[in-house]
Amino acid sequence: MLNFTRFFFSFIFCLIFMYGGKLFAQDANYWHSGFGPGGLLTPGATIVNDRDSGLYYYNPALMALRPKNSVSISTNLYKLGLYNIKDGVGAGKNLKSSGVQIIPLMVSGNLFFKGKKTIALGYSLVHDPVANYQVTQRQDKKMNVLDDSYSPGSEDFIGQYASHNKVSNTVASGSLAVKLDENWSVGLTAEAQLRSQDYLEQYSARALINSNDTQNLLPMTNVESSYQINYWNIGLRFKFGTSYDHGPHHLGLLISAPRVNIKGNATITNDLIINDLHPVPGTPLLLNVLGNGRQTGLPVTYKDPFSIALGYGLDFGNGGEVFLTGEYFSKVDRYNIVSPLNASFVRPDNDSNRSMTNELLQFNEQRKSVTNFSIGIKQALSPKFIGYVSFRTDFNYDDNGVTVDSEFNGHHPNLATWNTYHGQFGINVKRRKGNLHAGLLLSYGATNNYVQPFNFDTPNEDNQLQGTVHTTTAKYFSAGLLLGYIFNL
Repeated sequence: MLNFTRFFFSFIFCLIFMYGGKLFAQDANYWHSGFGPGGLLTPGATIVNDRDSGLYYYNPALMALRPKNSVSISTNLYKLGLYNIKDGVGAGKNLKSSGVQIIPLMVSGNLFFKGKKTIALGYSLVHDPVANYQVTQRQDKKMNVLDDSYSPGSEDFIGQYASHNKVSNTVASGSLAVKLDENWSVGLTAEAQLRSQDYLEQYSARALINSNDTQNLLPMTNVESSYQINYWNIGLRFKFGTSYDHGPHHLGLLISAPRVNIKGNATITNDLIINDLHPVPGTPLLLNVLGNGRQTGLPVTYKDPFSIALGYGLDFGNGGEVFLTGEYFSKVDRYNIVSPLNASFVRPDNDSNRSMTNELLQFNEQRKSVTNFSIGIKQALSPKFIGYVSFRTDFNYDDNGVTVDSEFNGHHPNLATWNTYHGQFGINVKRRKGNLHAGLLLSYGATNNYVQPFNFDTPNEDNQLQGTVHTTTAKYFSAGLLLGYIFNL
């Protein structure tokens, strides 16, 4: 059995930290990037057939089917992102985030060599801005927050909430493809991935304690919590692909191995203060807690699961093709991305309090298996123009709501809790020395079951001035303009 001290802090910290990780972004989805099986706007970013000049090959086997030397001069994305959580921390206290980004996305190229077998080599450097979210909200109001037995009437209550989550992934890859005969080709890609994340959640709630004194300086109940982590991680991933063409029919298969971790580094900074809180009104029990710590140089583990993708393409005449693709991602059991040491955090600094640090502050995730699908159509509009339309699902893989065998559930990086749907509309303009790509990228996601991180409407001693949270509506929308040019050597 736990001793009284550990039990007491378990009760407090479960309430203080159980909301950790409930932010808003679209980073718990595998197909959020336009450079994937549903990314027809970028020729080659499919599992099956590519008859245009390839730019980025999601399936490396496609490089050898119709090889040509090419290099991308530039590919940029001009993107507007909008986030809105209705009543995010209370009635009328919406959490909104918006911003415009100009993002250099890609440099890539292909080379081929003819001999007994056609061999193609490819390289790419792709930057994927996974999530960029930042919000603040505040409540300043006369409210009956504290029990009337010691603070009669309404108190001056001030609550403040701030969070941000910025995630990016940069991938440098090299690919090799061999054309086995007129129909078959195989390919292998090695990817070096650099993932970084900067995550912050802060909350403060303060109420002046009413007394019979007429003094201007009243005593105060104060609850503050802060958790910030930033890390980077380098990993390696291999992909094997094969492609088969027979007349109007095209098949593609891609197998992606789990990510292999190479190196990472993390810093965690955290703070917790509770002043003069009556956890059981009507009793003399008074709660004061101080927790503060900073740990640097922590190792980082980041996982991507095994996946297998299968695609089919069909030529339907007049320069038109239709593509169907599905990709299955396996589940990921719960693991720690960052494991803090059992160092000083809760004060006084003793062995009993230190023993809880890792459980309180660990950064972990677990993922359920998902299968995404895409459909796309490519149509020749004229000898120089080709049009693209595609749609894809992007199902959420977050599984951190599942109860785990631990006193505390830590904090989680996978902040999205909804499915997202993506559409692409664009054209390829054939030039004498290259190809110009331009198009519109649209994304939409929504849920009616988003759980508030805090609630300014109902703070009291029972919930440590954090309010009783409930579900609400969250929406995400983004629109982007992609421009790219491929120069054929």
